[in-house]
Amino acid sequence: MNRLTEQDRIELIRLLQSGEPIPIQWRGKLFPGGMQSVEIGKEYRLEYAGKMKREQVLAETPAAPWQLVRRFAEDRPHGDGWRNLLVWGDNLLALRELLADQQGPNRYGTKNKIKLIYIDPPFATKQDFMKDEEKAYRDKVLGAQFIEFLRRRLILLRELLADDGTIYVHLDWKKGHYIKAVLDEVFGETRFFNELVWRYFGFKRSTARNFPRKHDVIFAYGKSEDKSRIWNPVFRAYSKEYLARWKVDADGELYRDDVNPTAGGARTIWLKDMKGDLVESVWSDIPPVNPVASERTEYPTQKPEQLLDRIIRASSNEDDIVLDCFAGSGTTAAAAEKLGRRWIAMDCGKLAIYTIQKRLFSLINTIGAGKKDEKLVHDRVEDWDDHIKKTPGILLLTEKAKKGECEVTLDLLADLATLIAKHDLLKKGSHLSIACPEDKLHIPPDRLDDVQPDNGPGEKSITVEGQEFRISLIVPKDKPEKEKPLPPKEFALYRAGLYDMEALRRMPWQEYRPFVLKLFGVREEAHNRYGMQLDGYIGTHSTLIWNYPDHPTLTLDYGYVENLHQNLRGKKGERFYVIAPTVAMDFAEDEREHGGAVYAFLKVPISVIMKLIQAHEPGALKQPMSEADVNNVIDAIGFDFISQPVVRYRASIKTRDLFPELVVELSEFRAKTLTTDPEDFANFETFSMAMVDLNYDGDVFRLDRVYWGEELLKEAGGLEKAKILEIRIPEQAFKGEKMMVILCDRYGNEKTLVFGKGDFR
Repeated sequence: MNRLTEQDRIELIRLLQSGEPIPIQWRGKLFPGGMQSVEIGKEYRLEYAGKMKREQVLAETPAAPWQLVRRFAEDRPHGDGWRNLLVWGDNLLALRELLADQQGPNRYGTKNKIKLIYIDPPFATKQDFMKDEEKAYRDKVLGAQFIEFLRRRLILLRELLADDGTIYVHLDWKKGHYIKAVLDEVFGETRFFNELVWRYFGFKRSTARNFPRKHDVIFAYGKSEDKSRIWNPVFRAYSKEYLARWKVDADGELYRDDVNPTAGGARTIWLKDMKGDLVESVWSDIPPVNPVASERTEYPTQKPEQLLDRIIRASSNEDDIVLDCFAGSGTTAAAAEKLGRRWIAMDCGKLAIYTIQKRLFSLINTIGAGKKDEKLVHDRVEDWDDHIKKTPGILLLTEKAKKGECEVTLDLLADLATLIAKHDLLKKGSHLSIACPEDKLHIPPDRLDDVQPDNGPGEKSITVEGQEFRISLIVPKDKPEKEKPLPPKEFALYRAGLYDMEALRRMPWQEYRPFVLKLFGVREEAHNRYGMQLDGYIGTHSTLIWNYPDHPTLTLDYGYVENLHQNLRGKKGERFYVIAPTVAMDFAEDEREHGGAVYAFLKVPISVIMKLIQAHEPGALKQPMSEADVNNVIDAIGFDFISQPVVRYRASIKTRDLFPELVVELSEFRAKTLTTDPEDFANFETFSMAMVDLNYDGDVFRLDRVYWGEELLKEAGGLEKAKILEIRIPEQAFKGEKMMVILCDRYGNEKTLVFGKGDFR
């Protein structure tokens, strides 16, 4: 305390008596020996409750093994064994599995190959910021949870990113400033190379207490220093204002004369030899997805393909892998597919996965929708504004004029000259401007003179019968690139976190073994004990994976346990684990003791499910019940196994407002997970959504419509009153032979229904 002055002591006593917090600068005075912790690592960082050390995130995050659901477009392979990857599951667990694969067998082929990561994570809480102290505190807690939610994923993403790779993190105004500090911490402040501002268009809504918010920010970081990071400068078309300062030569090519003293004076630079206008860090030329655009998926927060086109072109090359672990509507995957990149897309929402699946089978070869040239005629006339200001009269001939009726010939100009003189239409010495398409101009070139720039607007001049005419050409409309269907290259759909038990049992041993090792968190380290091969360790205890795929008819009984004890020569106090499917176990006990050694049996799937029961969680991946909840933050809580919900339904035809509708009536819908019974829930309580394919081809589900559980319950009078939920589809919308309806519960389990037209009565 020898650093305290008398004034300090008085102030300290006052703070203690009043209950006020002691400022942090007092730490050095009160605890001089404790200053070392402040001096070490002078960098700034965010501190909050629940923040894990980087080493903890990498060591303690469980890897959720990926279970193959199916392969698509196998007739269009990449040629080297690669297939694009679509993963449904909690991205924290899925990313950890991908990292484990990179550190081990590299089965997916991504090690040092992921050159670009783009993520558009949910923008924190939906809470409004208010002055209420309790609510403000709750917002801070939720905010800290979001920051740590994203930080843990960023730590894994950094490890997955190739050494010359780049990450782009798309955020809005709510938490962008916090995440910038997290990115500095995870990637290093020196790796930060751009803050991009995407200024999007749209209707400006007046606000009472702030400026209208019209932009997002995108933070860009490299894995390594600038010199090794992939970078391709991106250019865009020059603006009309910029091109207005250029000259046109006899062949119609744009050029300008620049004065460059170091090059010895004036020189020409031709527009055709230039790459375009270099894109800078403020992007105001990319509009949001138009409500009627062909790329629109109706998925909330969908980003335009043009935005991803620019990012992908800048920071990757053809055949590079692009990763998006908040895939949403699938814009990253779609743009990557069109640009010849490979991709990995992850999302925890069934709606996202089915949206992406349909989108991949509906691609066109152009980025975004095909763009028609909508410029009006006067926008395609050079210096139109000058024409209006300086020209006494204008004759505008459009490209739609009938042939022969409005062609600009010497005869037409002679008639116009006579008309002008007869009716005194122009002041003496004034000229008449004519704007026409090039194919409507039929005057010998030797009769046309160039107009000097200081003589007013117009490109050519001709005098007929004493009257001067200035002729400007209407530039033809740009012809858009022809849209063509773009079939996707081969991709595979995986689950991570919610598994199909039957599919697990059908796996060959070489796939089953690593899958189960990860499912139970076994540290893979093959070793021998008295000649018996063991697979790894749980903690410090040896673990054996029972080879069920090669011996599906054999069972583990008490005799097996005795033989195991004899082979392993278990000693008192030792513990051994055996992992086997429940169907292969001939006894109910979880443990057997022999000679003081304990042999513990982990049963697939029961032992995994027990973890969820202990955590009071009935399922692994909760699905939204309304569109507003689509981007809610979902964090890892464990694994689960698929179990179909209990459903009772009827198909019928009803008429509403004179129009016939096809109706799927649900009279019962209850989740039936492996940890719960249907009676644990009120009817419809666990109904998330219904997804419909109105032209099901018998192979690939292509999402057409979504019916949210929350909306259907509201129409039926609410959860307590609802007796029937009605999924209504206009009869004329069912254009195919079959319709598929997927009923999804809150935990990602599905009931699939297929209807023909004759099923509705």
